[in-house]
Formats: sequence, structure tokens, C-alpha cells
Amino acid sequence: MAGPCVPAIFWCDADCGTMQFDERQVTSGRHRRFVEAQRNPACEVSTAMIRSLGLRSDLIVLHGLSEVEDHADRVVVRTPSEPTYWHGNLVIFRDDHVDAAAQLAAFRRDFPESEHVTLTWDAPDMRRGAAHDGLVDMGFDIEETDVLTRTGPVDGIPVPDGVLIRPIETDADWKQVTALHIETGVAEGYTRQSYTAFMRTRFINRRRQVAAGQACWLGAFDGDLLVGDLGVYQEDGIARYQDVETRESHRRRGICAALVAAGADWALARNPATILLILADGTGAAGRVYRHCGFSRTETIVSATRRAEGSFVAVGTPD
Repeated sequence: MAGPCVPAIFWCDADCGTMQFDERQVTSGRHRRFVEAQRNPACEVSTAMIRSLGLRSDLIVLHGLSEVEDHADRVVVRTPSEPTYWHGNLVIFRDDHVDAAAQLAAFRRDFPESEHVTLTWDAPDMRRGAAHDGLVDMGFDIEETDVLTRTGPVDGIPVPDGVLIRPIETDADWKQVTALHIETGVAEGYTRQSYTAFMRTRFINRRRQVAAGQACWLGAFDGDLLVGDLGVYQEDGIARYQDVETRESHRRRGICAALVAAGADWALARNPATILLILADGTGAAGRVYRHCGFSRTETIVSATRRAEGSFVAVGTPD
């Protein structure tokens, strides 16, 4: 299924045919309708390429959902069906130069109605520095995310006793996946009402991508209960893990590592030379799991986000 005009790391200029989203509101529980615009046959593919392997993998995850515009100084990524998705509606600047006022102004021109602001820089191994302080003064959170990679099968990771790992397929499966991610997000401090709407739309999109063959979604089940899940997107020699989650009651049992190994098996069966990739805090709990699975840091991405008011509350605050 076509998404952006061309494969994820290349794109057309903004006047090319792209995925269009039908903005008509529909009732809860019904899928929003996507309409694929015809590609302009006169459009020439830009040869511009994202340097960061991690940012290239972000575009793979957004394939079929997002519009990508190529400009001389920046790349603009829009996801019309998920306008509140910070990293699906952002501006990627082409180098490591940080100019808080000018880059905020550029985002505002590109997204005049957005309630959030997300900026990042196509500078592999960039680190947070003094230049980011101006953004902090403007209310931005600065995040360093490690890009962890490996090649080859993830061997020696057993599936815990009593747990079955299998693809997510049925309506009931997807309902459990969505519910697990909503509950985890609320526990982390996101406002239930807005986060529920966001996640429902997100997994409508995820399911659509799986049906199109862009990804595989795997679940870990303890009996009939979903206790963990993840997605794997594959394109252009990269297999990107996405939305890795484990139910709180079943953590520290090896379920996450077993899911990662199963995802690697799926990706490598399709392309034995693929690069397995995941984004995480390499020093945190999740990063330690991935390092146990043989992943190591390849680069670091720095991003700056100013959240929409009311999208996040302190954990334990009534919503």
C-alpha cells in the first residue's frame, strides 16, 4: 500500500501526491477513513536522505500515515490522523545547529494550529548542550534517545513458562493491546480522556499497517490475558521495534526479552541481513533488557518537545 510518495528515507516535494486524511468526525469505535490521493506522475523524487539511522526508522514506522515535506533546511513530518502525536508531527532540522527562536518560529509556520511543538536534529550522535538551554527556558523538555542496533538472531532467550507468544490478529486481541497501552500511559501520568482517544486512533493505524504487510504485531499471553506486546516494522534493510509494553504484574519475568527475540525471528525470516533497531534510554531498565538481547548503542537522537497544556498530569493526580 502506498504511503508517502516513495520509500521512507526518500520523499517528494510538498506538492506531490500524499496520503490524505478524511477529517470528518465519526462516532467512537468506528474507523476513520483514509483516502489515498493519486501520485502526481510529473513529480521527481528528491535524493535528499536522512542521515540518522534512528530518524530513518521513525519514518518507516510512519509509512502510509504521514506526509513528509523536503525543504532546504528542514524536513517536515505530518500525521493528519494523529495530530497530537508529538513525534509524528515535527520538524527535523538538517544539522546540529540549534537556534531556539528561529527554529520555534519555523515550526509555527509549518504547524500554525498545533498545540504541541516537537523539534529534532538530523545529527547522529548529537548530545544535549548549552545551545538547548534557550529551548528549556521556553518550556521545552530535552530528550536524548539512544539508537540501539544489532544484526543476526537473538538466541538464548527462553519464553517464560506458561506464556505463549503469537501474532495479534483478532478484534479481541487488538482490544487488549489498546487497553494495555492506555492503562500503562495513565499510570505514567497521561490524562486518561485524551490519552484514550490518542491510543485508540493509534492502534487503528497500527492494525491497518499490519494488514498492509508493513509490520508484525506480537503478543505475549498468560492464558487469555495479554501480558506484553510489541510491533516490528521492516523496510529498507531496517527492522524497527515499536511500542514495546509489558503488563506491570508480569514485569521482570523475561517476557520483554522473549518478545524481542520473537520479533527478530520474524524480521530475519524476511531479510536475514536486516538491521534490528530500537529506540530507548540505553542506561534505563528497558535499555538493560535490550543490551541483554545483544543490542548496542549506534547513535543518539536529541529532540525538544513542548507539550500541549493538559496532556500530562503528575502521577497520582485525579484526572
